[in-house]
Amino acid sequence: MRRSLPVIPVALLAASLVAASAQAAEWRAQRIATPARVTAIETVDGRARVNAGGLWYRIDATKDGAALSFVDTVPKADLPDGALPDGRVVTGTRDIARAWLAEPTGRYDHGILGDKIEAGSLVIVTRDGKRHTVRLKDDAVFEDLQPRLADFDGDGRDEIVVVKSYLKQGSALAIVAMRQGSYEIVAEMPPLGGPHRWLNPAGIGDFNGDKKTDIALVRQPHVIGELELWTWNHGGDGRLRKSATLPGVSNHIAGTRALDMSAVADFNGDGVADIALPSLDRGRMRIVAFAPAARDIASIILPAKAATNIALVASTSAPPMIAVGLSDGSLALIRRD
Repeated sequence: MRRSLPVIPVALLAASLVAASAQAAEWRAQRIATPARVTAIETVDGRARVNAGGLWYRIDATKDGAALSFVDTVPKADLPDGALPDGRVVTGTRDIARAWLAEPTGRYDHGILGDKIEAGSLVIVTRDGKRHTVRLKDDAVFEDLQPRLADFDGDGRDEIVVVKSYLKQGSALAIVAMRQGSYEIVAEMPPLGGPHRWLNPAGIGDFNGDKKTDIALVRQPHVIGELELWTWNHGGDGRLRKSATLPGVSNHIAGTRALDMSAVADFNGDGVADIALPSLDRGRMRIVAFAPAARDIASIILPAKAATNIALVASTSAPPMIAVGLSDGSLALIRRD
């Protein structure tokens, strides 16, 4: 008796072929000519820019890779009174208008971000002009440079993700949300277990395809380098739960303020967000997927070690390219052929 073959929906087959093709395609790193040594990369208003020789240039995608266009001197943003001196003010598009870290304190002597001054509070200004402050006790600081906004429960209001570090127990990922008219920490992962143990968020998105917003972080990016996926069970017990891990990565260099050594995009064409970030030794660029399981989409050898933030370079063809400054002062563009 002849068995009939299963019928595969055309849309599903097409998606599978696209994903398989993206994974099979070859990724490579190429150097892009710059007028001077590269010292920093940032993303501003969704556009990648690079600092070369003290001047800023926009990175534009071209047929053969990328080209640089000079950008006028960028004015330094004015920080609110009492803000963390090296912090950044984040602007929101929902109920939160602005948020920043404040009340600088020297009570934690780690110095992983370039100095030993951290934040004692988080300030939030809502769209109606009201100002809220989340102030920590003396046993902890916000060991971070900026809050991150995301609507985790789909109610149209932003929650805030920030790194909270205990003086004796190390860092923990914390979520701040409004409860009964005021903001407070509503969820927190267990701290890493000892002083000077730090973590750095790597991205926020639905990384495993379950329609829930996840937080990716790197546990101790200088010595452990484990990429972890955490999900906030906001509709249940309210806890943060770890759902996946992948070893051997980094997204920060000790003593620097470059916290954005990672980028989120759909790199393999399966409709689910992926993460690009350096290997633990920063000698490779790893592109990681969590759907259907944690794995490398690509692992690209770099001409020199990654040394700056990572930025996506817009391209008319998917996936986007990745720009990173290298330890030898050059600019690398990671692209799929």
